[in-house]
Amino acid sequence: MNVSVALCTYNGAPYIAEQLDSILNQTVIPDEIIICDDISSDETLKIITQYQEKHSQIKIFLNDNNLGFIKNFEKAIQLCTQDIIIISDQDDTWEHNKVEEIIKYFEENAQYDGVFHDLRLIG
Repeated sequence: MNVSVALCTYNGAPYIAEQLDSILNQTVIPDEIIICDDISSDETLKIITQYQEKHSQIKIFLNDNNLGFIKNFEKAIQLCTQDIIIISDQDDTWEHNKVEEIIKYFEENAQYDGVFHDLRLIG
């Protein structure tokens, strides 16, 4: 199963590098990372562009106007092209095996269309 990540950004410079590192250091790397930026005015675009230069699975889309949280995620999800879509906030940090566990769950439970999980605070 192939995996897309739908990641939305808006003035996320303080967090976005840590989040992208946690996604890119998974035991199973996602096939694509769709980033929709909602007209950030900080260094977010610079940071995500630097990551894109090193990681071809990152695709950046810049909104023409501020869509807001919900519409921005709708756009990101629509741009995903893989079997599984994992939604990510810009200030999340993922456990190293999150993608692997989600794939495993779907492989073992083909009757389900979605999976939700609880959070764990990582310090």
